Amino acid sequence: MISKINSQAITIGIFPMLLTASSYFAFFQKQPHYRPIVKTQPTIKPITIRGEVVDAWCYASQTMGSGKGLGHKACALNCINGGVSAGILEDGTDQLYVAAKYKGFSGCKDVLLPYIGEHVLVTGWVGDKGGCRMLRIDTIKPADPAPAK
Repeated sequence: MISKINSQAITIGIFPMLLTASSYFAFFQKQPHYRPIVKTQPTIKPITIRGEVVDAWCYASQTMGSGKGLGHKACALNCINGGVSAGILEDGTDQLYVAAKYKGFSGCKDVLLPYIGEHVLVTGWVGDKGGCRMLRIDTIKPADPAPAK
């Protein structure tokens, strides 16, 4: 009788521990079984861009007119100092490259502020996926505007 009670107590005591352990492994594994592993290839490539430095929001949304040119410079300075991303509007194509990275993990605000509303020649790397072009700037220098068409 005593051995039967002890075996039942042991069984009842072990069951919650097994349940807790199995729950731990089910919830805290690195790759859950219900989530497929997706392998992607990098989409970055080297690039040289000639274009105007703009604030990405005003240009893309057109809420403040065209969002480009020296007439928009004061607004762009306020926007970029307030946290809006700067970008390079490529001459001839009107493709906007959002400037996201410069030297290590720093953003591009400080390197682009002196060039707001002006034309620059930029070298770097672009990540282009789903219509979004993110730019990591390596070098930047002033450039003459592209000739009018």
